[in-house]
Amino acid sequence: MSIMKHVPGMLLLLFSSISLFAQESNTIQFTNGNFNEALKSAAKEGKLVFVDCYTSWCAPCKWMDKNVFVNDTVHQYFNKQFINFKVDMEKGEGVSLRERYKVTSFPTYLFLDAKGNQVHRTGSRMSVQEFITEARRATNPGNTLSDMEKKFNNGDRSLQLLTDYAIVLQRVNGAQFEKVKNELVGIVKDEELNSALGWTIIKTFARDEEDRLGSYFIRHQKEFAQYADAAAISAKLNQLANSSMYGLIRQKKDKAFFEKLTYILRDTSYAAQRNAVMLQIEYYLANKKVEGFLAVARTAQAGAFRNNPADLSFVARRAGYQSNGDTAILKQAYEMARLAALLEPEEYSNQGTLAESCYALGYREEGLKAARKARQLADLETSKIQKIAQALVDKLEKLN
Repeated sequence: MSIMKHVPGMLLLLFSSISLFAQESNTIQFTNGNFNEALKSAAKEGKLVFVDCYTSWCAPCKWMDKNVFVNDTVHQYFNKQFINFKVDMEKGEGVSLRERYKVTSFPTYLFLDAKGNQVHRTGSRMSVQEFITEARRATNPGNTLSDMEKKFNNGDRSLQLLTDYAIVLQRVNGAQFEKVKNELVGIVKDEELNSALGWTIIKTFARDEEDRLGSYFIRHQKEFAQYADAAAISAKLNQLANSSMYGLIRQKKDKAFFEKLTYILRDTSYAAQRNAVMLQIEYYLANKKVEGFLAVARTAQAGAFRNNPADLSFVARRAGYQSNGDTAILKQAYEMARLAALLEPEEYSNQGTLAESCYALGYREEGLKAARKARQLADLETSKIQKIAQALVDKLEKLN
């Protein structure tokens, strides 16, 4: 009877434990201790330490938290392979770690041995596959950043080494990346580009239709069907065209711009359609063609960007910056900023953009409301952001 008496409580404890385990295992689990404790745990368990170097204001950091760290493949791999440590680079011991490991951009991801020596390093916003690839490099002797650096300094100039080294460097060391990439592009032969490794080189490093890799790919695109699917080839062609089009805008080559735009619009994916919208907005603003801008912006607001506050806010900021005081442009920017703030009211940048749009139009009361909300949200950010937010409140209060 005594056992039965306690069964409900035992079941409750069991279910609570299961629920807690499920809750705790659906993302990367970070240690609650300090940095030295993380190193000690790594030594005890024979693992590397993964360090997520972030700041409170870093949008890509938050994006990775919400979209990549919660992926099943990601958190299962990281929780098994590493001691995971998360640290704000502007608070507590994060300040000294930032200096020790020369962290200058966020997010930066460090992979350290139990003595605190850097084994591998990467950073920036990444897809799940890219993030997992970098994690596997860290646990694969010979393929870490440190190992590749040693090989390069010892004279290894194989295409595979240069390719892998440049891929890693582009996220952590811009100057060294350019050096290695340029060396790679300089020595790879055309016949070597027509290969699986060649596709990786082109996919990763071709920037526009005029550079060597991009022009080779355009001339031989059909040959790459054996190394990549149609979607990947189309995506690369669109990316090259997209990059070239900003040059056409600057050069005021209208005919060539719209010919390429027609090509991009054939791709019905959201990414391609978004690029087309952004390109047209940039074109019309740069050329001071107000009616064209308004038509594209209104269509995007009602359609593709209707539920995308980040894009709405971006276009509003860009339009405000390039409006030259045109009231029609400023009003459209305001409409998009207002919708972005309605969709995502707790995002600092949305409220700040709305406040700026209101200021440009003299909408004092609505602007002050948004600016004060932005100032409130800025308390979760850095002192620099707080000063910017307060300055926005101050200038709106001075409006008549």
